[in-house]
Amino acid sequence: MELTFIKRLNWLLTGLVSVLMLVSLVVQTSHFNTLFRPQAEPELARKAEVVGSYIVAQIDRAVSLGFEVEKLNGVDEILADALAVNPDVNYIALMVGDRIAAFAGAPEARAGDVLAARDADGAVAGRYIDAALTVGGGVPALLHVGVPAGSVEAALNDIVFDLGSVLIVAILLNIEILLLVVGSSVTAPLQRVGDVLKEGAEGRLTLRTGLRGRDEVGHLGRAIDRALDVMRDADGAAPQQQGANAAEAPAAGDRIVTMQRISELRFAIFVFALAEELTRTFLSVYIKDLFEPVPGLSKELVIGAPIALFMLLWAVAQPIAGNVSERRGRRTVFLAGAVFSALGLLGSGLATDLIQLIVARCLTAVGYASVFIAAQGFVIDATDPRRRAGAIALYAGGILTAGVCGPAIGGVVADQIGFRMTFIVSATLALAAALMAWHLLPRHVDSGKAKTRGLRLRDVGVCLTNPRFVAVTLFSAVPAKFGLTALLFFLLPLALDDSGVSQSWIGRVLLLYWLMMIVASPLVAHLSDRSGRRTPFLAIGGVIAAGAAYVLANSGTLPMTITGVALLGLAHALVNTPQMALLAESCVRERSTLGETTVIGMFRLIERMGSVVAPFLAGLFLAYYGYHGAMKGIGIVLAACVAAQLLLLAATGGRPSADLPQKDPA
Repeated sequence: MELTFIKRLNWLLTGLVSVLMLVSLVVQTSHFNTLFRPQAEPELARKAEVVGSYIVAQIDRAVSLGFEVEKLNGVDEILADALAVNPDVNYIALMVGDRIAAFAGAPEARAGDVLAARDADGAVAGRYIDAALTVGGGVPALLHVGVPAGSVEAALNDIVFDLGSVLIVAILLNIEILLLVVGSSVTAPLQRVGDVLKEGAEGRLTLRTGLRGRDEVGHLGRAIDRALDVMRDADGAAPQQQGANAAEAPAAGDRIVTMQRISELRFAIFVFALAEELTRTFLSVYIKDLFEPVPGLSKELVIGAPIALFMLLWAVAQPIAGNVSERRGRRTVFLAGAVFSALGLLGSGLATDLIQLIVARCLTAVGYASVFIAAQGFVIDATDPRRRAGAIALYAGGILTAGVCGPAIGGVVADQIGFRMTFIVSATLALAAALMAWHLLPRHVDSGKAKTRGLRLRDVGVCLTNPRFVAVTLFSAVPAKFGLTALLFFLLPLALDDSGVSQSWIGRVLLLYWLMMIVASPLVAHLSDRSGRRTPFLAIGGVIAAGAAYVLANSGTLPMTITGVALLGLAHALVNTPQMALLAESCVRERSTLGETTVIGMFRLIERMGSVVAPFLAGLFLAYYGYHGAMKGIGIVLAACVAAQLLLLAATGGRPSADLPQKDPA
């Protein structure tokens, strides 16, 4: 049943709300300068006077004891200390007569023994707000405290950029809420109506919509149920047959009701994934703040350890959690994982040393693996094969949206309340997701469902003997995860933080990666399916990823960094979608022998190894070559993987021409 009207309604509402928010942003931005600049500049001048008066008081005291202003020692140190605690002050200068006796601050504010911040006639240059305070003593002396006039504009621009980030996040949140509301209230009920009518058209008259709402959809459902009751009675079915069919009806009804919960589960997954994404911009910086020397290990390797262990446990715990969820139920594993994650995030925020942080991050990793595998299992259980791909895409969309919203929100929140409080906010979100799952997921375990076996060690050998599996997995999927973790999650936040970039700006920069993924991935999927050729997309994506690393390595400015991040997002959009299609085409025999679930599980497990290795290798490069050299090294590794992938695929010839029957062994 194609619900084109529902899709149009979603887009119409989203577009309308987005336009209204955009207009609001433009109006606010246009009034910022006229409203706030006249108030901000006098405040900056007053602050400069306050900073200067503190220093003047110290100098005046020395003068009152009989010292001459021009012969005072240690004034440069006093000025430097005052500048250190007031980073928004550009310079502080003690002028005795027409000459500088002591100075601290930006070199461009000084020209020899005079202030470059003042014009030839002595007036303050337009780019500075300068407060001049008289210093006591017999010799005319002034203390100049200068604040860049552009700091007002920079602060206002930061507000505008924050509002722009909030606009993007608000639009995506609006989409999530619309999907939740429209999906649960309109889309899913109409799908239930369609399924019931289809069953009735095929002569099965026992299935009912079960809709009891007081809205139009509820009235429609009850009318259809009454019509089916009349048709069944008129059909004259035997009582025993009616009883048997009635016994089957609740099970079929439960299946349809369960499908309604997928759109609701997407929102729970979005909230849960948002909890981790909030910490993405500052996690490596937070780890650096807790660093303690470890004998025999460099600082960079120690900083990479918590990230690497998180990725390793996430990879290892997924198949184990999947097996447990088969036996204990999706709801139990989801709730346990959400609680583990909340405790891990809370522990991360309260950690006082690196060991405590590592333990907390390991607990979070187990929780995240459990939640995602349980949610994915529920989606598979609740859908038939015809709708499974769309349902999984719907579920995965919540994770991708959280990847966009998280860094932008997390950067602003961390700037305002600090790293530790942001972890506590994340823990609260994880618990909120657990509460949603408590109401959504079924309490019982479906004992009649076929059990799938977990991964076995010998499966590794079966898959790795296929060179095309090796090409796709080891030289495409693993490098993609390696580049993402090494560049975006480890090196870039550290480099930007060391350059003095605020957490808000780091969040905005990382946001671009996910935006590129959201925009480019559907187009790539369409082009890949239309052409039927997957290898060119993987090769081009790999080359662009290596180029992105080179751009980041040579980015001396924020615009260049933004370009590099956008290129990395485009590269991974080109790679990720065709990967799974090429895997299916290249592993026909393995899918037939082991089952598709096992092959995909093996692929995901090996793929995660890229994320595990990334922090250690990036830390090693960083220790020896610095940020720029480390990023160049990452680019070289990515380029080498592309070359190896192309050689392997070329050596193995064309893809299989026919698909083999598959099985999913117990």
